[in-house]
Amino acid sequence: MSRSAYTISMRDADKIRKHLDKLQEGSETAIKRTVSDIRTRAPGWVSKGVRQHYGVDTAGVKSASVRVEDNSGGRNIAGVSIRYRGRPLTLTHFSMSPKERPAKKKYTVSATIIKGQRKAMDRKTYIHSGLPFQRRGASRYPVDVVKTLSVPQMISGKAKETVEDILNENIEKRFENHVNQLLK
Repeated sequence: MSRSAYTISMRDADKIRKHLDKLQEGSETAIKRTVSDIRTRAPGWVSKGVRQHYGVDTAGVKSASVRVEDNSGGRNIAGVSIRYRGRPLTLTHFSMSPKERPAKKKYTVSATIIKGQRKAMDRKTYIHSGLPFQRRGASRYPVDVVKTLSVPQMISGKAKETVEDILNENIEKRFENHVNQLLK
């Protein structure tokens, strides 16, 4: 069994220290760039996850207000939060048919709220100015615009796991990409 001894001269120690400092600065830069990527790309990733479960169009998801916050102070990626706020969406965002009221013809309003499940609305539903309305009672008035889920409900509902998986996968890819760029 042979023993080896390593000696480090002062010149090598300075070189190693500089290299370690560069790695630390690079890791902080990679985290900052990843957080920046999350800010710009996360709404698209969330939209993709929601659309896998719901029949909503991209414009419907984008209509919700999104706020991506960096709660970490730039040191920890886990400190990023994505907050959605939004109103209940009308059927026009869910492939509503017909889009306009047909002239002098009976029709039934239908929409695809949950992907793959086209549903017909109540007979009291009618279209006026491109929006679906529904009478509350037997009389002509009052009427309400037909609304469904909001984007935050969709994200916290059926699409929750899918959205989390897509976010985790893409954030990991972006972080790896930035680390590889900085190590070159």
